[in-house]
Amino acid sequence: MQLLNTIVSAFLLTAAASAQSATQSAPQASGTAGAGGDVKVHVVQVGLNGSLEFSPNSIQANPGEVVQFQFMAKNHSVVQSAFSDPCAPINTVMSNVTGFKSGFMPVKDSIPVFSVMVNDTKPVWAYCSQVGHCAKGMVFAINAPTTGAKTFSAFQAMAMNGTSSSSTSGSGSGSSGSSSSGSGSGSSSGASGSASGSAAASSSTAVPKAGDGAKPMVDMTMLMLVGVFGLFFAGF
Repeated sequence: MQLLNTIVSAFLLTAAASAQSATQSAPQASGTAGAGGDVKVHVVQVGLNGSLEFSPNSIQANPGEVVQFQFMAKNHSVVQSAFSDPCAPINTVMSNVTGFKSGFMPVKDSIPVFSVMVNDTKPVWAYCSQVGHCAKGMVFAINAPTTGAKTFSAFQAMAMNGTSSSSTSGSGSGSSGSSSSGSGSGSSSGASGSASGSAAASSSTAVPKAGDGAKPMVDMTMLMLVGVFGLFFAGF
């Protein structure tokens, strides 16, 4: 009877563990995160539902906060540019500045991620360098002025009106992270780099999809059940 009680208890424990693991899900794909002293993260979805948009396409962020680009579909990128030339890398306008560049981010089994650390409150301008996307208004801004001549709307209008250098095209995945003489720096598990102006870039990682954490726990559950039933039959 004691052995039977042990088997029942073990089964209930492993079943509860399996249920808990099955409820795990991917990180939220919108809004901001950060509490209790943690770094605040602004999530920007790139190409959501097949659109040629950054969602949201303009944000306000404080120094020390992170902007996380999550590439949702197709094969997009995010590249730092200048207000005066929306659809070209910033180093074509400012030769001593490299800026951040994600490289192309094709979406496969997981969601590619590229993060940028905000270093100050100066405006940061960016665009998708996939051919034709910038000209269709696929641009982004951090801390763009809300009034005056250099608003986000003005930046997007310049991109769509062709007031820029020719955009870069390409396919496949590119390298993440870049270096420059700027003041900021960032790093991740893949690579590291620094960027100019008011933001610093880190290389891409992946956001797991819902349920990715469940399989290892289920495998452990099966092993525990096999062991318990082995003990049961060994007692006979």
